[in-house]
Amino acid sequence: NSEVVQDGIVATAGKTLRILSVDTASMDGGEDEAFNINKVALRYTPRQMTLLATGEVSATNRKVVLVVVECDHNEYGYEEKQLMGFDFTGEGKADKKIGGDGMDMDVDSDEEQDTKKPEENDEDEEDEEREIRDTPIRGPYPKEKGSWGSCVRLLDPTNNCRSLECIELNRNEAALCCTSVRFHSRGGEPLLAVGTVTGMTMHPLKQVESHVALYRVLNGERLQLVHKTKVDDGPVLSLSHFQGRLLVGIGKTLRLYEMGKRQLLRKCELRGFPTMIKCLQTAGDRAFCGDMLQSVQIIRYDTTANRLVLVANDPTPRPITAQELLDWNTVAVGDKFGNICILRLPRGAEAAAAIDLTGQRALWDSSREDHTPKLEVLCHYHVGEVVTNLTRASLVAGGAESLIYVTVTGRIGALVPFTSREDVEFYTELESSLRTQVVRPTGRDPQAYRSYYAPVKHVIDGDLCSAFNTLPFVEQSKIANKLDRTVGDIMKKLEDTRNALL
Repeated sequence: NSEVVQDGIVATAGKTLRILSVDTASMDGGEDEAFNINKVALRYTPRQMTLLATGEVSATNRKVVLVVVECDHNEYGYEEKQLMGFDFTGEGKADKKIGGDGMDMDVDSDEEQDTKKPEENDEDEEDEEREIRDTPIRGPYPKEKGSWGSCVRLLDPTNNCRSLECIELNRNEAALCCTSVRFHSRGGEPLLAVGTVTGMTMHPLKQVESHVALYRVLNGERLQLVHKTKVDDGPVLSLSHFQGRLLVGIGKTLRLYEMGKRQLLRKCELRGFPTMIKCLQTAGDRAFCGDMLQSVQIIRYDTTANRLVLVANDPTPRPITAQELLDWNTVAVGDKFGNICILRLPRGAEAAAAIDLTGQRALWDSSREDHTPKLEVLCHYHVGEVVTNLTRASLVAGGAESLIYVTVTGRIGALVPFTSREDVEFYTELESSLRTQVVRPTGRDPQAYRSYYAPVKHVIDGDLCSAFNTLPFVEQSKIANKLDRTVGDIMKKLEDTRNALL
């Protein structure tokens, strides 16, 4: 980096000096920005968020609020920092006087005149002090292991994400997940379920205790604790509403809870997952569980026997970090190696995995690993960064839904489904033509990069296709002749595809 270019990087490439910078003029939600941005200052790292509708289902003036759970490891809590006298804003630095000890000093009038600075220097100092106050301060590190700082924040998305309330959790208690749940036995009142863990250490991975806390939203502005339920078998990493009950992923156990007066009541559970359940989504009587190592497991709830049954699993190990349901039989997953994969339950797999209620084949079926149906891989694509979240949404009113993903570096991308065979053939030919024409910054083949862990399947590299606009006109004409199109037609096609998303 360089002091001359404060918002960029100065680099050399061969005999060329290049300055790489980020355009921050429209990052505050300007007219040229495709998205409207609202920034909210948080105390800790956000772990999960959920929308919660307050009021009755039939009410016309229902209010939707946003709940964010935050936590940080090796961090003191907010109250502990206040007791230690820690200054969060850094304003205490501005109170220091000339002596540096925070005390006033008597100086002569001549010395006062000598120490006076021009107005320009005073303005520079004010700007520097303002930047220091705006810069977040890390604070002291705790000495003991298993120290956590965490809070539950309530935001109003209709009012520039204004913070309504922030509840600080107990000492060394961390909120890792949250969800909105409606218990049919309690009239369908919307409640907030938060999974917490106390005194958790990473190496070795253990915790003192885990809880599931239920909160009620009062007047759409405050959170009220209903009760907390202590759970065993591991940390609570995932929660989901399931048929008027609460489905909880506790370590390697999937457990179904009903709401009681003083705590949650256990109804049924399924043990023996390969690793801890990281992601959990439900649809009908199915639950899609993504664990930390062995990909996705599809579970079905048998109402007649009141038990959870394994329907199918993925034969390929994948460390799942995010997942999103696409339909009744299809799920999209992202792993920590930067891959996005779409899995589908084969036709007739649920009937093949039906459990014999007579018990005559129970011992034989439970001893066979090949008896469980396997999920099929429809698409596979290497993004190159850790995928932190996936969602299915439409970014424009009336537009088609796309699979939106975000990465650990803040990158936002989308996988747009094709609606015609013509589009598939066009982009396939365009991608194959651009593989040899586009300049490769790292010298690697684009197809080999997108197939870093597994061969790319049924996904077109949009970044490579968009590089067509950067080529010289001569090379664009050669590619257009191969496709039996004009350069304008190809540019129009790329623009239409982008406009359909944005």
